[in-house]
Amino acid sequence: MSASFWEVVTDELEYQGMTRKWLASKVNIDVSTIAMGLKRKSVPQVDLALQIAAALKVPIEYLVTGTEPTSKTTQKLEDMRKYHKYAKTIESLDSLPDFEKIPIINMIKEMQEKSATLKK
Repeated sequence: MSASFWEVVTDELEYQGMTRKWLASKVNIDVSTIAMGLKRKSVPQVDLALQIAAALKVPIEYLVTGTEPTSKTTQKLEDMRKYHKYAKTIESLDSLPDFEKIPIINMIKEMQEKSATLKK
């Protein structure tokens, strides 16, 4: 049996390091709505489901079916997850003055080049 909408949402929250309370505040619902949805294995109304997908930055199909979309959509989902995972680090790096930021970026590039060389 596939996971319910709310089970997929819960798994995605865990993956992203977010809480039910965070999601509830983002989509303007009570946290108990999530718990009740899990208990009943229900699916919310379309407008709420779309808001949840937008808050989590995942396709609505993923939340409804519990399966990863294929090809380009999968890559987009992974890209969004990676960005979300590292967004605070990126923002911190971006806020540094150039004289501090450039050496860090150069170090990352060097590490990527070394890694690519080792993979060959």
